[in-house]
Amino acid sequence: MRIKLILTSLALAALITGAGYVISGTSAAAAPSTRVNPHYKGASAFNLAGVAPNVARCGAFPENIELSFTGQGIDTEGGLNTAVFSACTNTTTNEVFDLKAIDTYVGSGDTVSIEADSFVQAIDPVNCTATTAHSVPFRVTGGTGGHAGASGTGRFNLYSNLTPCNGQTPPAFVSFEGMIQVP
Repeated sequence: MRIKLILTSLALAALITGAGYVISGTSAAAAPSTRVNPHYKGASAFNLAGVAPNVARCGAFPENIELSFTGQGIDTEGGLNTAVFSACTNTTTNEVFDLKAIDTYVGSGDTVSIEADSFVQAIDPVNCTATTAHSVPFRVTGGTGGHAGASGTGRFNLYSNLTPCNGQTPPAFVSFEGMIQVP
């Protein structure tokens, strides 16, 4: 009796699945799938991991330096993630350029690669803060695992303490929103 019940349940599940393919007019195997997340949002906290000259990437030192960061966050695409990123900064103009980041999702191990437009930090010496003066455009430029070939766009805002102003080194924060597409 128990075996008959299991076989009947399996047959019913197969019929429901088959009917779904017939009604939709396609099968998952036949259709190339592109997944779009139009509500790609998240935030991260990060800490400064290193400061060094990198003349090949950033230009003449000491005016230009490379900054490296590590952190963690969460987003609507893959959940919890760790992040590493680096950028060049001009210490005279406060311009940040050649920002490149890699987020690694804790659950899957997939990565998403991101590059951002150049921007100038808004410095507030009274409150010891450095922020983006406006939302900064970014591009999703690839990934690995289930995010291989990912693309997308969005905007982010950055909020940090101005360490030279007060000597403190709390984490900095970034929030973002945009869209991501995975082939």
